Amino acid sequence: MTLSELVQAIRTDLGDADGELFADTALERCVIRAIYPAGQDTGNPLKMVSGEIAPAPEGNLAEVLLLLAESYACAIMRGKTANGVNISSGDKRVDRSTQAKHWADMEADLLAQYRQRITEMSGGDFFITPPPLRPVMYEQGCEVIEYELCE
Repeated sequence: MTLSELVQAIRTDLGDADGELFADTALERCVIRAIYPAGQDTGNPLKMVSGEIAPAPEGNLAEVLLLLAESYACAIMRGKTANGVNISSGDKRVDRSTQAKHWADMEADLLAQYRQRITEMSGGDFFITPPPLRPVMYEQGCEVIEYELCE
């Protein structure tokens, strides 16, 4: 699947076929964010090459990539709807205060499906590979001294 096909699949799955909820750039960013973790968790490393995913994800790999990207899209919507308020006028009322909770619930459900798929693909052992940790230590008032190499 190409990047544009993945974006269209996310739109379909999240009920945004008209493109009213999500901008293309936001969904592309969700897919790009999901490439590394999904590749690491499945053991099939993926990367972006000239604006496309290499190697092109197919089958189960494409499905877990979509699940993770969709959960990231739900996180975006959770942020957008976090400050929704109730609106009422006479006998009409619109309640937007629970939208963020619903997007958060959907995000949690998608992540649970992602974990289940990864567990099934790995034969029952579920372990998400954490990114490498590289501690950075700073000392207040520390000076950097550059040394010249002696030849």
